[in-house]
Amino acid sequence: MGRYYIWFIIVVAGLAGAIRLALPMRFAELQLVSIEKSTPTKMRWRALLFVVGGLIFGSLYFSPWGHQAWIVIGTVFSLLSAAEAFFQAQFPTLDALVFQSRLLGILYLGLAAAAYVMLGRV
Repeated sequence: MGRYYIWFIIVVAGLAGAIRLALPMRFAELQLVSIEKSTPTKMRWRALLFVVGGLIFGSLYFSPWGHQAWIVIGTVFSLLSAAEAFFQAQFPTLDALVFQSRLLGILYLGLAAAAYVMLGRV
């Protein structure tokens, strides 16, 4: 199961990072429209849900069958998604979203690369 999850993270994080780095302005404009349809409170709740999911997922690492690389990668992915939702709610301007798009693009591509490296351990 871990191998499939790692491949899922590689594809999803890789695509998310590539899109954010290739078209940061266009992605930020789309995010701004999405944020305007939602409320900052909903965005913060979404971020909190991602944090709780990441903490639950991270707690699996300490289970009897834990200490596996895919659990760490999944926890980092959840926390990165939480940070994205939180900071988009905090700073919903176009300039801030372009910066966030570039930064998160680098982080998501880094996560995809790390997941690919960890694939050998699964």
